[in-house]
Amino acid sequence: MKHETKNDRVLQGVGVGNRRVSGTLRFFHRNEPSHKRSSVSLGKTDEWARLQDALNQVKHRLAALYERARRQVGEDEAQIFEIHGMLLEDEDFLEALREEIDAGASAEDALRRATQRISAMLEGLDNEYLSGRASDIRDLERQLQQVLFGASETDTTQEKSPFILVADDLSPSETVMLEKSQILGFVIFRGSSNSHTAILARAMGIPALVSVGVIEERFDGTFALLDAEEGTLTLSPTEEQTSLFSEKQKKDDRIAEEHDRYLRSLMNKPAVTKSGHRMLIYANVGSGEEVEAVLEAGADGIGLLRSEFLYLSADDYPGEELLFRAYSDVAVQMQGKRTVIRTLDIGADKKISYFGLPEEENPALGFRAIRLCLARRDLFKTQLRAILRASALGRLAIMLPMIVSVDEVKQSKRLIEECMEELKRENKRFDPKPELGIMIETPAAVMMCEELACEVDFFSVGTNDLTQYTLAADRQNPALTTLCEENTEPILRMIEMASTAIHRHGGWIGICGEMAADLHLTQRFADLRIDELSVSAPYLLGLRGRVTECR
Repeated sequence: MKHETKNDRVLQGVGVGNRRVSGTLRFFHRNEPSHKRSSVSLGKTDEWARLQDALNQVKHRLAALYERARRQVGEDEAQIFEIHGMLLEDEDFLEALREEIDAGASAEDALRRATQRISAMLEGLDNEYLSGRASDIRDLERQLQQVLFGASETDTTQEKSPFILVADDLSPSETVMLEKSQILGFVIFRGSSNSHTAILARAMGIPALVSVGVIEERFDGTFALLDAEEGTLTLSPTEEQTSLFSEKQKKDDRIAEEHDRYLRSLMNKPAVTKSGHRMLIYANVGSGEEVEAVLEAGADGIGLLRSEFLYLSADDYPGEELLFRAYSDVAVQMQGKRTVIRTLDIGADKKISYFGLPEEENPALGFRAIRLCLARRDLFKTQLRAILRASALGRLAIMLPMIVSVDEVKQSKRLIEECMEELKRENKRFDPKPELGIMIETPAAVMMCEELACEVDFFSVGTNDLTQYTLAADRQNPALTTLCEENTEPILRMIEMASTAIHRHGGWIGICGEMAADLHLTQRFADLRIDELSVSAPYLLGLRGRVTECR
């Protein structure tokens, strides 16, 4: 809604965040593909092959976007791109595309018609979350059309100084690809505070105004005041408006600077609650490239090093030497701080073509993680040998994913012992007593904690999987997001059961899933005597500060 007078122009929208910024407006421009041949079909077989090739290319692009988003804003928000990847494999979506191809449409036209139909259906639903997913479908169509037409990536502006970006809408992929240092804030014509773009803006710390209505492009280059707290955009403000706004900004900046100084003062100090309970603040890391940022944020260690990155980026099984070098680099960089390496967790939503895994009706409950590793022991031993060799260069711990039984742990321990014997015969150095832990991701692991605690040194709760297996709800199904978010109590009670049993046997327990970064739950975790919380780098400082506030 616009409120416009002769002396000022104030646009009202929905604010995202509570910051205030001022600067020049710059309008977002896309490199729209040409539609010269969109109506020309090469035949059903060729058009379907073109469409499948585009789907595969966009899947790879989404995987890269996921990694970029996870580094910038954390795993929770990055899952937007995992959901997009799942949409590309949705049977209804693929069937809609196939129907259009069979009717004689080109790949481009089939894509346009199918996504229009699905978007219209979603927007017609009486559910704000699901209707908002129509923008996700449009984002995927845009990316697929880019591939089909051979268009270049989106171009925003050649502006060198930071600016306020104005757009009709911004897709999650466009948002993540923007250079954060150049963006003062977002102004979006449409959308809501719950849209994926708003979620990403909030996580990136960029103030935004959504659902502001259309702004004419003649305002490109206009100086403006964006107040995310009050939900307003003032175009060509008066001196009085600018002065008052500047005073508010200075006050906000002082408060933010004081808070930042406070958090940084805690960086190299133990995170201890007021009652004296210490909690280690660890980092979740996807590759060695993230270690520097983790150390700069003052992490006490790495609570989850996902080892899949070396497999996902390869065309064939990585050898022991490649794995050894990667793990060694991390061990050395961490300078004696503990690094927990989760052994290979392939399967479910992470598929690798050269593994030759069969299609499964329910992959989340299928042949994945420790089950795959124990079935393919040469693969598992290659990784274990690499970790053991790297353990001579730093403090490395081994963590087994998706454990449901004591037998799985015992089998793994026997393989570790075999690897140690081999390395001894080869005169290769390793830590003879590396810490061994398991992930608690299943109700079975919780129920077996007493027995499992006799076999391993530590536990780490993967709350993402534990949530979906406890609630029987696919956490990546958009229709079930609210269900998962509103039913945390069963998960917290399972964590309590596990913590009690583990501490009874002298072990330690951490949390490395999304719940670890939820500051509303930190006090509860302190009450449960959780020993360690592991989160993405952007959350480390805030979490450390929150722990010190706990009773």
